[in-house]
Amino acid sequence: MSQLSRALLTEETGPDPQTRARATARIARWQQVLAHVLEGTADYGSRTPFAEIPAWATPEVVTGGFATGRLLAGGELSEYERELAASIPGIRPGHERLDLNAWHLGDAGIRMLQARLESGDYRIDVPEEAALPVAVWLLQQQRHEQARTLIETIAPFFGRLRFFPPPARGLPASAAEVHVFDVGTVRARLAAQSVQAQVALQRQAIEVRLPLYDAAVEHFLATYARDWPCRHYPPGWRGQAESLCERYQAARREGVQARGRVAELYALLARCASDPEALGGREVGRIRRIVGDFVDKYGEPGSPTHRAHRDRQHRQIAAPDHHRVARVLAARLAGYQADAGIADFQPLLEPVTAAEATAFAIPEGASLPQPVRRRLERCRSGTVAELIEHGLVTSAETMAQLLPAMTAEIRSAGFGDATLRALDAATYRAFNRRRSLLLLDLQSQVAIGELPWVAAIEADRRTDAGAAGTARQALVESATLAISAFPQTIVPNKLLQQFRTLAKVAKVELPFVDEVAADIFMGEFSDKFADAARRAGRSMAGTLYARYYAIDTDALAALPDCREVPMSKPWWRRPQPRKSDALAVLCARRAGVELGGWNAAANGAVIEQQQILTTQNLALLFADLGLGERLRPRLGELALTCFEWICARQQMRIEEHHAGLIMLKNTAYAWRQMLFYLSLLDASAQRRAIDAIQARYLTQPESFKQCFWPVFLGLRRAADGHSLPQQGATAEGARVFRGWTLGRHWLLGPPSAAVVDRG
Repeated sequence: MSQLSRALLTEETGPDPQTRARATARIARWQQVLAHVLEGTADYGSRTPFAEIPAWATPEVVTGGFATGRLLAGGELSEYERELAASIPGIRPGHERLDLNAWHLGDAGIRMLQARLESGDYRIDVPEEAALPVAVWLLQQQRHEQARTLIETIAPFFGRLRFFPPPARGLPASAAEVHVFDVGTVRARLAAQSVQAQVALQRQAIEVRLPLYDAAVEHFLATYARDWPCRHYPPGWRGQAESLCERYQAARREGVQARGRVAELYALLARCASDPEALGGREVGRIRRIVGDFVDKYGEPGSPTHRAHRDRQHRQIAAPDHHRVARVLAARLAGYQADAGIADFQPLLEPVTAAEATAFAIPEGASLPQPVRRRLERCRSGTVAELIEHGLVTSAETMAQLLPAMTAEIRSAGFGDATLRALDAATYRAFNRRRSLLLLDLQSQVAIGELPWVAAIEADRRTDAGAAGTARQALVESATLAISAFPQTIVPNKLLQQFRTLAKVAKVELPFVDEVAADIFMGEFSDKFADAARRAGRSMAGTLYARYYAIDTDALAALPDCREVPMSKPWWRRPQPRKSDALAVLCARRAGVELGGWNAAANGAVIEQQQILTTQNLALLFADLGLGERLRPRLGELALTCFEWICARQQMRIEEHHAGLIMLKNTAYAWRQMLFYLSLLDASAQRRAIDAIQARYLTQPESFKQCFWPVFLGLRRAADGHSLPQQGATAEGARVFRGWTLGRHWLLGPPSAAVVDRG
């Protein structure tokens, strides 16, 4: 309901038509979800929330993992489907999708798909579009029974889903080079860039308002005698004053903003022009004050000092308007492939040509302002490392969107047939755009191998030692890049998906653990969490990390797996923890909460303890995958980066309560990452790193230092060899920094009087 309310508000108050249109689409999606909830027509929490839709069909999913009931390969006919239907005799109106799917299994359709597969002239936007191409490939290989089985599986949905691909819009994606935004997106944004309101006001002030100000001051200066204005009036003065007042009023009617002293001076000038004798001493004194302050600051109008000041102001607005330059760049981008990126920007950065100057009312030879260049370079293509260096990849989540291009190529390398290799890679890239569903009871998201057309060719995949080595190297390099670029954040779930794919191809068994959402936590962890905790216990024994969090690493290394126990309660009642789930019980005890109930804060505290005990994949990456040796020279730098990020986030001005809680959670997670990096250093290097962190801490504002002192003291105590209490403070006031608490977080200080008054 909250999501729907926000969308309704945006639809009404959005700043532009595009924003309002997107809000309208969101409203429709949330209305569908709420209708399913109220009518009981969706089993939210299941892998198949709609009984008639198989798990492999790609659903439309909104925030929180709720399926709307719409399928991404279904809905209204695409432009390509309409064009194809119009070109084929016998396609029935109202049954176009059914007939088109069937047509692709006839002689003409099979020939077209075969030609597309051989030339690579196709694109896979949703995984279902690969189904009939796989069937055709199987027929080419004389594997008729497999093709028949696949077609029988998908045929019941021929009238609803699109199982064939449209033609490609350009060259196939490259695994080596990726982009965050494609040319088409950047071009549309540049073309739609609006006039900068502040720049327009500045230009208006410098070109119209200030000359009026100068003229009024100069006109009053002509009346001075013995340092006072309005003492004598040269011939023609009143007529010129009236003309100035008319210019001023005309400018006002045209929208020129004139407030403050300009407006006041022109009001006085109008009175003086109509009846000089009517001015009182107070008004004359006011004229003297305004004119005197002007001359003191800028010099008399026309003087060298005044001219120099106005020249500087005119140079500030001499650059062409950004929205005009943006339109020039949008026109230049028209010659580039819309769904690709750009590696060479030099031709786009040339000064404005004569033809462009005429077409876009911009000075010839004008250079491109830096803000517009930054918008243009959002479609830069390159390696992930290059895009991070250029500031285009600013989070691990964005990095996760780019890796499938590389992962797809490595994963599909096991196919000997080049046609099948390209088709599998395109299918994998499309599958990775699938959004996750809300799942309960430890259910797992649909895997790509569950798609019937992918399962039909899985036996053709071979992974030799060379392919496994390539995948392992890609996994190591990707993980190294993610940790180096974003050391303060845990590896997001979307990025873990790529790591799992690479690990599977590399034949490396690593129990990567996802970040669990507190609001759907069912009170238990799967066996991979216990496996990850055992591995972390072995690698963290005797370290700063273990002392800080008071971890019994021997007991953790011996943690048993979970044993299945029948559930005696329905899902909507929170099940009691399974007695065999030793990890969940241990986490709850360490958090000081009881398992059970729907308290999101208690769930979050339990999940945070799981992250502490498993190190949330860091032990796997550094010990089992070997990142420890690769990153050892940089561990102190990574730890300092984490601390600087924490300081910046902790000192942000945050008004909304929930946003403040998210900040606390994320900074506590970054603190944990920092402790892990410090724990891998030898004693002398660790001391130097902590000293560097302390030096940075001492440069912070006094209010932050006082608030954060218990946290920093806790670090010092653990570095000196002491174990810290996990609840409360030591006698010296040292505290363990955790992000989740059941009550008000101690870092937020006591509640304000307003909060107390509201209870």
